[in-house]
Amino acid sequence: MNPKNFKSTKRFTCFPCTHRQWRAESHCRYVHGYSREFIFEFAAKELTKEGWVVDFGGLKELKTWLEHVFDHTFLVAQDDPELETFQALDKKGVIQLRILPNPGMEGTAEHVYHQGMEILKSLYGDRAWITKVEVRENEKNSAIYMA
Repeated sequence: MNPKNFKSTKRFTCFPCTHRQWRAESHCRYVHGYSREFIFEFAAKELTKEGWVVDFGGLKELKTWLEHVFDHTFLVAQDDPELETFQALDKKGVIQLRILPNPGMEGTAEHVYHQGMEILKSLYGDRAWITKVEVRENEKNSAIYMA
């Protein structure tokens, strides 16, 4: 007999932020922005007493973290050669700076996956986990990170 596998998804939308891909040889090297959205796929072998993979209403800590990092913020790579410039703008209150290993969609998906797993583990232990995070920058483009 095969063990049961349950999955559910949760979508968080409307996180306007800016970033730049300083290594790009295209217009992506300039500061630009999107309203990002995040789609989480959760899994569990057993459901909660309510019959859920995860309690969507109980994901407030995850939503609060997403808001802190991605709501009206400027994302910069930790190795961006203009990091000091952006830090000065943050200090002046011009931007809300968030430093990431890679602020692009792929790097964001990986970063959000790992932070999300920490939050989920604090809520559910090993009973439920994230199998996939999709980060969308618009209706045409996204990146996915899977466990």
